[in-house]
Amino acid sequence: MNRHIFLNNDRSSHPKFNRQRNVGGSKKNVEEIEDNEPKIIQEFQKERLREFNISFYTKQKIRNKARSIEFEQYIDLIKINFYNTFNSDLKQKFLSKYGLAPIEYKAFNKTVIFEIYDFGLFANFKEHIKKVVDSPHGTSYNNKDYNLLALIYKFEFIDSNARIFTYNKKGVLLNFIENIDSKYDIQKHALFTFLTNNEFNFSYSERHESILEIQVIKKEEIQFIADNFDIVRAITSSRTQKLNPGYNGPIRDYEFEIDVLDNITTVGIIDTGVEKIRPLKSVILNENIDHTETGAFWDEVGHGTMVAGLTVLGDDFYNIIKDRYIAKAKIFVIKVLQQGNDPLDIPRLLNDIKFAKDEYGIRIFNMSLVIPNAKKYNESFSSFAFELDKIAYEQDVLIFISVGNFNSDSLKSLVDDESHPDHEYPDFFYKLDSTTIVHTCEDTNICVPSESLNNISIGALAGNFEKDYNSDITPNEIYPAYYTRKFHYDYSQTINTQALKQKNKHLNKPDFVFFGGDLFDEKSGLEILRSPLATSDKFYGRSSGTSLAAPLVTSYAAEILNEYPNLKTQTVKALLINSAKYPSKNALPHFKYKSESLLKSLIGFGIPRKEALLINENNSITFIVEDSIKINEIIKIPIFLPEYLKRSGNKLQFDISLCYSFMPIKDNQLDYLPLHISFNLIKNIEDITIFETANQSDYSIKNSISWSEDHFGIDNRQFSNSQFMSYRIQPTDFNILNDMTSIVVRCLAKNEHLDSLNHSHNFSLIIKITEILSNENTGNLYLEMLEVNEFIEIQNNNDLDLEAEN
Repeated sequence: MNRHIFLNNDRSSHPKFNRQRNVGGSKKNVEEIEDNEPKIIQEFQKERLREFNISFYTKQKIRNKARSIEFEQYIDLIKINFYNTFNSDLKQKFLSKYGLAPIEYKAFNKTVIFEIYDFGLFANFKEHIKKVVDSPHGTSYNNKDYNLLALIYKFEFIDSNARIFTYNKKGVLLNFIENIDSKYDIQKHALFTFLTNNEFNFSYSERHESILEIQVIKKEEIQFIADNFDIVRAITSSRTQKLNPGYNGPIRDYEFEIDVLDNITTVGIIDTGVEKIRPLKSVILNENIDHTETGAFWDEVGHGTMVAGLTVLGDDFYNIIKDRYIAKAKIFVIKVLQQGNDPLDIPRLLNDIKFAKDEYGIRIFNMSLVIPNAKKYNESFSSFAFELDKIAYEQDVLIFISVGNFNSDSLKSLVDDESHPDHEYPDFFYKLDSTTIVHTCEDTNICVPSESLNNISIGALAGNFEKDYNSDITPNEIYPAYYTRKFHYDYSQTINTQALKQKNKHLNKPDFVFFGGDLFDEKSGLEILRSPLATSDKFYGRSSGTSLAAPLVTSYAAEILNEYPNLKTQTVKALLINSAKYPSKNALPHFKYKSESLLKSLIGFGIPRKEALLINENNSITFIVEDSIKINEIIKIPIFLPEYLKRSGNKLQFDISLCYSFMPIKDNQLDYLPLHISFNLIKNIEDITIFETANQSDYSIKNSISWSEDHFGIDNRQFSNSQFMSYRIQPTDFNILNDMTSIVVRCLAKNEHLDSLNHSHNFSLIIKITEILSNENTGNLYLEMLEVNEFIEIQNNNDLDLEAEN
């Protein structure tokens, strides 16, 4: 068996490299400078600023009047929409001139929420607004003391209405402003006193201090908290999406058994509990966590049992009919819901994930649950996603999250009862100029917390593994299902009237898609396990949704760790990315004339392929690199090539994926991921110091091979911690390689976070090299590559146990 191996060739590094963009004189070297603000005070802008000013002080006055708790100091917030990106230079200017301290960055950092930190200096803001409003016609901003106001598109006071996003009675989440100032601590202590004295049942953890969850609360009590506690930035809901499996199936026995190997991976199933039905009994750990106090092994809605079955059996259950299956994973039950749309105790769940890792060594989790509201276009990262990203970074865990489903009843109504061209597939997902009055494409965006970058999000295809074409409402089974959800970033939209200049082709959610069945014909659903005690559809049923696709990919991750148990979780993620494939949009009639970005926003990297996950054919080899890198460092990893390749006449393909986890920056959309790591495939350069001054032409194999991700305009750019590039070496390229090439990895960071990131950063690199066979007389690439490269075999615990027994 041709297993994956650690590449162990001697690598070299240098603490400095040429940071010029596309080094080598490309036209792209011209710096993209934002220069959007008006130079002359326009009459329409005067009127707008006058209206914003009146509204600001009206809202401020109403909020002050509504307060019923007195504090020595209050925290007033103002939201300002800018034409340009709000950078560190502007941060200093707005603080020193207007006493405004930023606490949250949104809309690609062109919208900022400030605390009015110094009311004395804020008087300058009021005075300057008045000067602009009263200025004579044709007045210029240049060289005026109020010239910063030229950057402002609009501004508003953050009142109670701007903090309340739900009046749900159950599962209300308070999102706090984070600050070490004493007035914040005073208000927080007062809030805890209020909640305790009024006997609220709430959940809070010092390790996740930005959020607090209240189990049950009245509408007027929500209003009271919003009116009085300035530290509460937002009040949202933790109620999960209602789970409607829609089971349909025959009544029979399970007709199979499951065998369990000793050292297989344990997966934490965060769901509605898991029933110990006969096939799953042997794989479910007795240890468990139960939020509901109703019993972790009682699954009233059947959702958690379905998810556990899919994780344990994987796609083998659909591809091969057997009497006995080998389990892909053991199951640790974390029951967080009793009913399908109960509130989710997020602070407690976060602690549970850490507990499961610390106590039981669980590193893989499946959470086929989301908060149901679709994310707005270009909306920033949620507090829930932020906390999950922190845990993934700190604990080396990987959480597989479904992106959520469009409500099936609403979808049926839109297609059957509210017929309209814009409801048809795939315009249903994206049509900004839509004329329908009952649907907006924004409602098909992903749900919280599937925007989490360190973890993995899964969407659904309409197929169900069966040979017949069984999709129903979706045009084809290989298409993204009608109910699945898309990435919420849309670079075509303007931000505060200005176009977005910097984009990132790698940044996308979902990461993957997998078969999840289709609506509404029962034959189009995916077959799932059911309880024999169910009132209907005993033993088996059919269902559909991203909730089914997610555990099937989780099962693949478990198989990777079964075979290579000591890999880091980001390496598992990188292997999944490296294996993923999907047809070109030109091969899909419904997408052929749509933008590439629409299809990618639905499928991410595509469908992980099991045949590429675990082993290699003779004409391919998969190298794994787990290493670390420092800011401003560049690392070169040589790869030696068999001499026969120059004579073979065959092409060589390098499929390279890079993943790294990071500590996120809260409430800062552009700086959420402050760390940039990228890679390139180059000629082997002996002296790595050349990178200090080198242009790309000095080390490039050819013009079509470039860096995986651009770092130019580093402070105004969003990065991606999941990258994939495919490079192809032609027979004529071997003449300049001299039987060797190199992978180079570089690292940078946002300038404002250089001090906090002044340490080594782990990354995982997967390098799959495939000989594209066009001539028969070739060597065995796998064995030949082992002959000329240094490597370390990746041990398997099951193999070690077998050797010990022998």
